[in-house]
Amino acid sequence: MAHLLQSLPLDMISPEGRSLPAPTAELLTWLLREGFEVRIRLSGWSMKPLVPSGSVLRFSRSGEPSIGDVVLARLANNALVAHRVVALDSDRIWTKGDACRTADGPLSRESVIARAVRLEGRISLPLSNVWMRALGRVVNRFYPRLVGGFRVLIPRPVRGESAS
Repeated sequence: MAHLLQSLPLDMISPEGRSLPAPTAELLTWLLREGFEVRIRLSGWSMKPLVPSGSVLRFSRSGEPSIGDVVLARLANNALVAHRVVALDSDRIWTKGDACRTADGPLSRESVIARAVRLEGRISLPLSNVWMRALGRVVNRFYPRLVGGFRVLIPRPVRGESAS
């Protein structure tokens, strides 16, 4: 049974973009705290381009998070997010999605549930080594600015009133 739970990909966000139902989030948290590794299929744009929507991340409670790691954390509104660690001190941690402009604000260390150890898919990449953390830090810092610059250069179509 434990092997089945470890290999079961769970959808972190529902297709409508809402957070996991509370019982599912609690089960996920419990499995990770009990030492299981859990695979989660992510949905959303916040970790583009390195972790696009639909990617599967393997999370584990092993090790302390470092700057550049992707972690599963519980925000103040009880939502679970998979974001990158951008800063930390002895009792707080700051996370941010690679495609987001702002950090999630200081979170307590206890709000970090697990650390992503592997990106799974057509190719499987370890996420907890120094090279992937460094690449993640570079993307996290520059990707939002790059995308924001393109948004300025390419104006959006203006919605006009429909002709009667």
